[in-house]
Amino acid sequence: MKPHALKRPTMTRPSFHLTAAALLLASCVSPDNPSSTAVRDSAGVLIAESPLEASGDEWRLELPPALQIGRSVGGNNGPDLFGHIMQVIRLSSGDIAVAEGMAGEIRVFDDGGGHLRTFGRRGEGPGEFTNLWTIAELPGDTIVAFDSWGKASYFTSSGTFIRSFLIPRLPGASAPQLTGWLDDGTLLINALTRSPSRDMRERSTYFLYAVGRDGEVLGTLGEFAGQQLGRNGHALAFSGRAEFAADGNLAWYGHSSRFELVGHDLSGSVRRIVRVDRVPRAVTQAEIDESRAVVEKSLQGMSGPAVDRIRATEFASTHPVHGRILSDEAGNLWVERYRSDLLEESGPREWDIFDDEGRLIGYLATPGNFRITWISEQFVLGVHSDSLGVQTVRMDRLDR
Repeated sequence: MKPHALKRPTMTRPSFHLTAAALLLASCVSPDNPSSTAVRDSAGVLIAESPLEASGDEWRLELPPALQIGRSVGGNNGPDLFGHIMQVIRLSSGDIAVAEGMAGEIRVFDDGGGHLRTFGRRGEGPGEFTNLWTIAELPGDTIVAFDSWGKASYFTSSGTFIRSFLIPRLPGASAPQLTGWLDDGTLLINALTRSPSRDMRERSTYFLYAVGRDGEVLGTLGEFAGQQLGRNGHALAFSGRAEFAADGNLAWYGHSSRFELVGHDLSGSVRRIVRVDRVPRAVTQAEIDESRAVVEKSLQGMSGPAVDRIRATEFASTHPVHGRILSDEAGNLWVERYRSDLLEESGPREWDIFDDEGRLIGYLATPGNFRITWISEQFVLGVHSDSLGVQTVRMDRLDR
């Protein structure tokens, strides 16, 4: 794909009203879930829709875990004692790479959990991280790390530093944040901006753009709605927000206030749409009261303008319908069902899984203290936190 000229993005409107005439006659019905359908419209956009009652087959995590790395107490500091795990991935070699945020380094373990090597460190020089945010493996056995200050650093699989560059900023946008990498190594970046909304309040918006492996901006994909802001300048509590993901050669966007995920190519054109007919649940007064009590407890003994703005937080009328979006190595989309981390800390995390055509094929419930970071056809890999907040790496086999 040829680079696209840098331009100021225009507002993307990912909702489409379909009529029968707009759809091709050929449609696909999933044999595993007859109520989930996929059709291709006259523009070639693949659109998958699932009704309210649709459900995928139940998947499970086999116990005990296939692999655990880390310890909570005992002995001297070592590579298996983690402070703050930002990301965990499985490399093509089968080794496990961990982005350890507190130490600012990348630790690699073999498939049995044995420590192999550590590279990177805190700092501002070559191969160093001001604030290590995430890692990924790119074609050619290259490991790339992203610093939250907007620096991408490339290493060989053995940990030798190759190069780094700062992610370019778009005019009028905030510091760049990483959405993910496409299969060819292109970085997808989102950056916050703000523009007035029609009801005279403000709505946060995001620019989404592509950056090549040498740091050049390839083009912009559009501008996407984020959270609605209240009179205090903060986002409405329980409000929907922008969720992004990278999958193969598509950039995915969904606003969590409705279940409609839209896949864009690097030109910004819509290529796929995934919809589920789920109605947002109303925010109750009891939930507002409980939320205010939790926040008030955390603010005890504090004062000042910032605290006053927090206390003046307004609430959305409905809850979001989904949370994070992830993709697995088979091209499936994993969409986390919404849960309030403020009110449901101990509750399970629930995932809906969609195939590469957007049809609902699976459902998985995971413990609330397990954060998935990487998924293959056979395993899920992530971070487990115990009752004291101590983190370990855990890999579970999927029973599909």
